[in-house]
Amino acid sequence: MSEFPISFTLEYPYTRTLGPVIGPFLTALRDGRILGIRCGGRVICPPIEFDPDTCETLSPDFVEVGPGGTVENWTWISDPSSKHPFQSPFAFVQVKLDGADTTMTHAVKASGPDAMSTGMRVMAQFHETLEERTGAITDVYFVPEADARNQSLRPGAGEVEISTHLISLTYNDTLYPHAARFAEGLLDGKFIGQRLKGGEVSIPGKGYDAIARVMLSEADDVELAPTGTVLSYTVITPVKYRGQKETEPYLSASLILDGAGQTLVQQDIRNIPLDEFRVGMRLRAIFKPVDERSVDDVDNDWMYPSIGNVVERWESTGEPDVPLDELPESM
Repeated sequence: MSEFPISFTLEYPYTRTLGPVIGPFLTALRDGRILGIRCGGRVICPPIEFDPDTCETLSPDFVEVGPGGTVENWTWISDPSSKHPFQSPFAFVQVKLDGADTTMTHAVKASGPDAMSTGMRVMAQFHETLEERTGAITDVYFVPEADARNQSLRPGAGEVEISTHLISLTYNDTLYPHAARFAEGLLDGKFIGQRLKGGEVSIPGKGYDAIARVMLSEADDVELAPTGTVLSYTVITPVKYRGQKETEPYLSASLILDGAGQTLVQQDIRNIPLDEFRVGMRLRAIFKPVDERSVDDVDNDWMYPSIGNVVERWESTGEPDVPLDELPESM
């Protein structure tokens, strides 16, 4: 049996207003400058809104610092993640910029850990175009001073007042053995469930029988027919939002396969007219060609199971509808 590594990313945009301190700081970065803020006899960079000693609100008294600075400590990132500023190895450092009294944590693009040392000099480098500089901390990065190049940057227009970030959390896992067999079945054009000790068939299987309180094995696997009955459906009317790709109404249906005791939920129906679709309708799964099937969306969730991207469409079998009072019960 093949192993199926799975990855799920929960991601959403986080948008906030920037205020009178962070706004000017990010505006300056977009325009190729780095600002600190006066706090008593010190200059703090990045600027903050409150005196860390007295908690008093600071006046927006900015001073330009850098672009050079001294590395006070550092760590090498040999395996960057997708959220890091570089996709090749780099260093995170705490750099005290010229004219500042505090350090700023940022990234240094260097040839390797041998090029890094505490006390070394680095120089700020800004992305060249305004399309790359959006008013974010990633508009700037650092390089060893000897590698710095002269830059002539065009400033942007207006103040940066809003910041938007994609917040995400990625889960990495492997399909449980019963879920992996379910996924293998889908790739082969089959629906594989598991027969519980009471006789019902769960699809996909859970790997155990919660009522009998026993584990299930491959011997309990059951291949179900690719035909079933509509138990319920919803007409989805797309609304406009960031990233929306759907534009036309479509159907999302709950189906129960013949012989199963659990529904397949959220099955997209796009080939049957809305006014012809109905509860009790008999449907058949038409699988995609083998080389077009994917089970990337299959996970270990049995409550709202995914059948991946293997079904090209659900079409009518041409059989009479199942009367409403004869619809099978489902788990």
